[in-house]
Amino acid sequence: MSVSEIVEESIMVPLDNGHQLHIRRLCGGSNAPPVLMLHGLLEDGTVFYSRSKRGLAYSMASAGFDVYIPDLRGKGRSWPHLSEILQYRVYDAVTSDIPTLLEAISTHCGSAPKFWVAHGWGGVLLTSFLARYPQYRSGTLGLVYFGTRRVASTQNLQRRVFVDALWGWLAGAVSKLRGFIPGGLLKMGPSDEFSSMRSENIAWMQGASWVDPSDKFDYGAALSEGLEYPPSLYIASKSDLTYGNPRDVSEFMREVGSHNGRLIILDKEGGSQHNYRHSTMLTHPDAATDHFPLVLSWMEEMICLKNEAVPLTNTPPASSGVESP
Repeated sequence: MSVSEIVEESIMVPLDNGHQLHIRRLCGGSNAPPVLMLHGLLEDGTVFYSRSKRGLAYSMASAGFDVYIPDLRGKGRSWPHLSEILQYRVYDAVTSDIPTLLEAISTHCGSAPKFWVAHGWGGVLLTSFLARYPQYRSGTLGLVYFGTRRVASTQNLQRRVFVDALWGWLAGAVSKLRGFIPGGLLKMGPSDEFSSMRSENIAWMQGASWVDPSDKFDYGAALSEGLEYPPSLYIASKSDLTYGNPRDVSEFMREVGSHNGRLIILDKEGGSQHNYRHSTMLTHPDAATDHFPLVLSWMEEMICLKNEAVPLTNTPPASSGVESP
């Protein structure tokens, strides 16, 4: 399907407190499997799509999927802007916003998402949701994580500068003055961020137990209980030394527990077209012909497995930049 044939619309979803969540929908056809995409910190849903009709969301819609890309509370076209919201925590995203989004998508297309795609911190929120509400696991065909890690244990110069100094110290100091983190002003990201979400991110990043600070729900323990965790594809870039270091992504995959997980490490020396950064692995124009096809092939494979059919085989050659743990 060509991009011009994709059905596009914006959906506003009301929350109980009068706030609204914006969802961008890109539909690749009738009866298309629905996909939910969750953005991370200091960004909004446009990390998955652009006005020039590029990005992973357009690639998936062109391949025949029904793609839903929300702006989480206070971000993008959701209302109001986060500067007018007192606080927003992991608990709010997991117990309020994500369930509301799922209900809206199910009402809109008649089905809960079959695939979830997440970038960075969005993957931690996604996994925390599936830990707290395991009943959603069985209906999910697969999860795709881009640069997701909960704990940042890898030490390097980039991490000390961009994470420890800028995100840890400067952003904290500015948030005390402004009440939130102005991502664009600090040149840390295209979107502003909640101070409360930053605080919880830092605590987990520094190794705190995977326990919700609001109600003490133990996400780590819950992941080891209940239904089997969905098959998952983890994508990291060797050049992403700061926000999604491959070692930290690999450790996150292990932290989830026993499941059908596959890790792809993007590396120019290994066959990738570029040395991608944390965001450019999604936003670079060449990603559409580089690693997006691997993601789509994996999703088709998961559909085949669910239908008890012969899975599609598109195993990259040894020089493709793909590694398996």
